[in-house]
Amino acid sequence: MTRLTRYLIAQILGPLAATTLALTAIVWMTQTLQRVEILVERGQSAGVFLYVTALLIPSLLAIITPLALFAAALYALNRLQTDSELVVIQAAGAGRWRIAGPLLFIACFGAMATLWVNLQLMPASYRAMKERIAEIRADIATGLLRSGEFSTPMRGVTFYAENVGRGGRFSGVLIHDARDLQNPQTIIAEQGIFRDTEDGRQLYFLRGNTQTRDKETGDIQVVRWEDFSIDVSEFQRSGGEIQLELTERYLGELLNPDLSNPWDRRNEGRLIAEGHARLASALYNFAYVLIALVAILGGAHSRRGYGRRIMLAVGAAIAMRILGVVAQSAASETPALNPVQYAAPLIAIAVCAALLGPPRFGGRAKHPAFAGAAA
Repeated sequence: MTRLTRYLIAQILGPLAATTLALTAIVWMTQTLQRVEILVERGQSAGVFLYVTALLIPSLLAIITPLALFAAALYALNRLQTDSELVVIQAAGAGRWRIAGPLLFIACFGAMATLWVNLQLMPASYRAMKERIAEIRADIATGLLRSGEFSTPMRGVTFYAENVGRGGRFSGVLIHDARDLQNPQTIIAEQGIFRDTEDGRQLYFLRGNTQTRDKETGDIQVVRWEDFSIDVSEFQRSGGEIQLELTERYLGELLNPDLSNPWDRRNEGRLIAEGHARLASALYNFAYVLIALVAILGGAHSRRGYGRRIMLAVGAAIAMRILGVVAQSAASETPALNPVQYAAPLIAIAVCAALLGPPRFGGRAKHPAFAGAAA
């Protein structure tokens, strides 16, 4: 690896890291707002909330990596051109493709990272997140009891707790069981806790009483006790079978849907289109880098700056990505259009390569001072 290659790679790595971190943080914070209920309404700790929301990051990286590469390439190339460094490099005998080489080298790693995230990391993280959320929502301790609120886990049974703490602990509890209208009962206790046992989930009480009504006299009978437990397994919400959606599928499950599954059968076109979209996403890394190169190197040197070219490059990149989204949507209805998803970035790559011109081989430095850099 020559000094010029190392220098150009160093110039883009800094902006690439900063852009990736900034975009990921911004998008991650907007996505976490949709899951605040896990912390606020379900009584989960901040650690659980951060764990669940952190599982969103892989899906964000799949989208952000190509965009961050595009922004970093534009920034680095524009700065080098503004400082006349690219002029000096070209004057030393290095052609456009010699300058493009280090950027395309980084684009290769971006493409591999995008594929790894799309094909392995994203579905694995989404599955883990869905399972964890299903467990939280099915937990009676977090799903039914809230401080100072009455809840009805099933018809005829009312729960109330004055204070609900973490770990399934609560105080000032009242349970009214009127499933048997002829023999309703009310349990009042100072403290309680949920525990999982071999016989199922149990609700343990400390220092309380059970109140029932005498069928003959109608008087209230109160039985006091120091500790008491009831089986609440029947109140436990069942998460049921988890239906895997598009983002939670691996590539084989997308391209080869299980047609015996009614959901897969109804969404066969969407599944296949999603699989091809994940494969095509790697090509956008190369397309974005080449668009940036054409924007800065595709024309004559300008002392007035490259703002107009950069705006045109941003517009071209947005148009290309919109075309890819439209192609995926169309392929969901018409599977024969799936190749169009690859066509969008490939056409952009071909056009940009043509605008950069044919590679120049055998170029030599025109000044001894630049010979080492251009070699």
